[in-house]
Amino acid sequence: MKVEVRNENDVTVITPVGSLVIGTPEQAMNEAVARLLVDGRNRLVIDAGQLKKIDSSGIESLLIACHRAREQGGDAKLARVTPPFQKLLELAQLTTILKIYPDVPDAVSSFSLERGDLPQHSSS
Repeated sequence: MKVEVRNENDVTVITPVGSLVIGTPEQAMNEAVARLLVDGRNRLVIDAGQLKKIDSSGIESLLIACHRAREQGGDAKLARVTPPFQKLLELAQLTTILKIYPDVPDAVSSFSLERGDLPQHSSS
């Protein structure tokens, strides 16, 4: 598995590509998140759109990312979750813990909405 990381303003987008399963892939994801948090990047969006497979260790990795980000005053949110993965999260009753968005821009903008940043409207 490959972990791609990019910044969109003050939000970091993490894209795991391939399978997020026990062993090296899970370790790579945990290490990537740990490095970001050490760098003060605690507002994370995990783009699940390129995940081919995920197991319980992979889900645990996402939960750990979310927990650690929240401990540092941020959050980790999921975007582009596939229907089978969504179903798995629902069955495990994790959709109350993990915030899920249909796409990356929605997840990224949700951080601004939480802070109370409102879009600027011009009055005519």
